[in-house]
Amino acid sequence: MSTAVKPRQLNLDELRRLKWLLGGAMALVSLWTVFFLDVEALSLVGVAGAAMLAALVWPQLPGRVPPLIWKLAVPAIILAMAVDFYSSPDTLPVLIRLAIVLVLYRTVSYRRKREDLQLIVLAMFLVVVAGVLTVSIGFAFLLLLFTACGLGFLFVINLIDASETGGPRTPEAETAWTRLSWGRFFARLRAVADWRLLAFAAVLFAAVVAMSGLLFMIIPRFELATGFFLDRYITRKTRTGFTDAVKFGDVSELIRDESVAMRVDLTDTTGLRDAPYWRLVVLDEYTPDGFRISAGLKGELIRSQVMTQRARDRTAGRINNPVGGVWTFYIEPGVSRFLPLPGSYGALRLREFMPLQTSAGSRLAALRIESMTMTAFQLDDVELTPFVKDSAFVTRLRQAVENPPAKPDPGRADPRLTLLGPTGTANEAVLKKVVAEISGGAALSAEEFTARAITWLQARHAYTLAAKMPKGPGDDIVRWLDSNEPGFCEYFAASLTVLARAAGHPARVVAGFHGGVLNGFENYYMVRNSDAHAWAEVYDGKTGWVRADPTPGAVATAAQTAAQAARQEQDSSWSARVDSMRVLWYRRIVNFDSRAQVQMLDSVKTFTTDSGAALRARFDEFSKRLKLWLLRPWDAARFGRTAGLALGAAGLAWGLGRLGQWGWLRWRFWRRPQSFDPVRLAAGRQLARLRELHRGQTTEDGEQVIAGVREDLRRLRYGRRETWPEPHGVFKRARQARRAVRQR
Repeated sequence: MSTAVKPRQLNLDELRRLKWLLGGAMALVSLWTVFFLDVEALSLVGVAGAAMLAALVWPQLPGRVPPLIWKLAVPAIILAMAVDFYSSPDTLPVLIRLAIVLVLYRTVSYRRKREDLQLIVLAMFLVVVAGVLTVSIGFAFLLLLFTACGLGFLFVINLIDASETGGPRTPEAETAWTRLSWGRFFARLRAVADWRLLAFAAVLFAAVVAMSGLLFMIIPRFELATGFFLDRYITRKTRTGFTDAVKFGDVSELIRDESVAMRVDLTDTTGLRDAPYWRLVVLDEYTPDGFRISAGLKGELIRSQVMTQRARDRTAGRINNPVGGVWTFYIEPGVSRFLPLPGSYGALRLREFMPLQTSAGSRLAALRIESMTMTAFQLDDVELTPFVKDSAFVTRLRQAVENPPAKPDPGRADPRLTLLGPTGTANEAVLKKVVAEISGGAALSAEEFTARAITWLQARHAYTLAAKMPKGPGDDIVRWLDSNEPGFCEYFAASLTVLARAAGHPARVVAGFHGGVLNGFENYYMVRNSDAHAWAEVYDGKTGWVRADPTPGAVATAAQTAAQAARQEQDSSWSARVDSMRVLWYRRIVNFDSRAQVQMLDSVKTFTTDSGAALRARFDEFSKRLKLWLLRPWDAARFGRTAGLALGAAGLAWGLGRLGQWGWLRWRFWRRPQSFDPVRLAAGRQLARLRELHRGQTTEDGEQVIAGVREDLRRLRYGRRETWPEPHGVFKRARQARRAVRQR
């Protein structure tokens, strides 16, 4: 009959403490998923998270809340929800805030089985909504953590339900588990834990996750956010300012934001010589606050909207010098509904059929609404040219000037807007004076005037990130233009545009990004919000619009261009390494077809097969060598060498173990020097060994042998130093006592 003693299981109070811990952890993880949503609830998440963490660490706190407050909590939540629904135009943010409050209420209150199941449902609502509206590696890790906590939570709930066999308990008995100390609780967990069973459960969980991930990559997917109703009720806020209007100061605020706005994956980066200009928005109408897209251009975009997956650049014509191969864009949510275009292109492909708006003369491509998830599209046959072909513009402008319409057509862009600037006698006088100073009274072509105007602007104004608009009467940009104040790219682009218009040359402002850096690990372009830029386009009077960037330092010299092409600057920082993992996720999970997934599956299969074959071959070779070595004749010299090597290896292992033990003790002493005493620790170990002898049913004689040394060990363990006996002698007597007890 076996005499092995099974470890005691957790009692009911300890199980309830474990349930409280797992439920709070699961609720906190579900709360963290809200950070992936663009909703006005981050302050609420911070407050709720702090309250839940406090209740998790000190479970006795909810019991100190007056019962009246618990009774009024539910009516208060209902009233707050009604007010939020009434005052908010969007439905989904209200539901998310309501779910946060309900999760907080259920987490910090004492729960029975029904309330525990309610907490699981509420937490799953937050996780599901975040999963529908985001594509992120960080969310994937949170989902795994939530799954692990949720499964453990359900398991403990069932254990408690099976253990509660008695009758009703008093309120004091119901909350007795809150008075357990965390140290004692974790010590009990460690004592009853079956590490083999836990390791098997961890391996099983990892296998299920790996299999689920493999199936997720193989099975075709679709964009849930476009197929469900959620995208209509989420609050949309652009992070970059690239909407239908750009006010003075919008782009300058982005230069301080180092987060990645988009990633561009090129099949060939060797052909890139200059920093690309990523065109997003064309602004053709001037207002005192800044430039914006005119109502006519918006109407053109709306009329051009089609449900498609592929579009062509009708103004590109023949592509002479394509670079980069296939350009794949991964745009973060909140950047803009306009798609960044680095130049002319042959074809544009979306991941799926979507409503796409285009404008040939402005080279614009935009989605109907701003996407709440990562937006991906591809460009073929890209040519990085500063020219936008629009030969029909000059005809439309002449017709609009000679035969002005009775009233503006909101469905068609008015070409006359590209000649209108600040109005008013004082503003026009300043512009006329500056134009005369630039041109010298001569009639200049658009190209000549643009070059001279850029030189004049850069001579009068320096570049700064902290631009200030000079005070005084008149238009803002005219006032800055007539001063010597430094400015940001918006000021230079707007000034060049109004000067060109005052000189009779059509011009417009373009906003987007300029530049970027290659990721040193995955070889793709990272474009950050700090790369936001604004420049101008001036009509050449014949066939199209020519890019003109008046910002000092924006256009590199020939020597700088050659140096940049030679070094192909790359970012190899840790942030770039982490960002490369996101692109790997995009490439394999968020892709355009199943080819990449099939290739990855084939590569995984090939790698597994080849690795297994190589491992078996190496094992067979090692077995043959070992067999040959064993079959060789054994003499005294060979036996001695083998024994010496074995003893040397054992000694080296022992030395490394002792070194590791010494390092561990030193590290503990460095971390907590006030609680680290080697004599007290050694005395504690000796007392533990004596207790083991006691569990082994020590005889009466054995008890008398160890009684004296036990008292000395307790004085070394718990007493003051001045009361200590000599430690080495006590430890020696303890070892002798244990040997004597075992012999008896």
